[in-house]
Amino acid sequence: MPDLQNVSASTQRFCLILIKPSHYDEDGYVIQWMRSSIPSNSLASIYGLAKDCAERRVLGPNVDLDIHVLDETNARVRPDRYARMIEKAGRGMVMLVGVQSN
Repeated sequence: MPDLQNVSASTQRFCLILIKPSHYDEDGYVIQWMRSSIPSNSLASIYGLAKDCAERRVLGPNVDLDIHVLDETNARVRPDRYARMIEKAGRGMVMLVGVQSN
């Protein structure tokens, strides 16, 4: 078991951004709704796995996992904002969740 008193002194952050992309119309514009009719099961499942990883500290005893979740069907995706979040944390990753090709 790690020494938790020494962990907080050198804690690092990892920024995980989970995005469920929407669909797009013929002109390339994102189709968005004020509210989603059905929550994304894929997004919820991956969030649950990420939350479990954060609680078990799978990235190491001194790494805090910051999880941010977006569903593009009802939220605007701001790449510049998420890039700054990752840069501020020092490391991170963006995952597209529930992506299916036709």
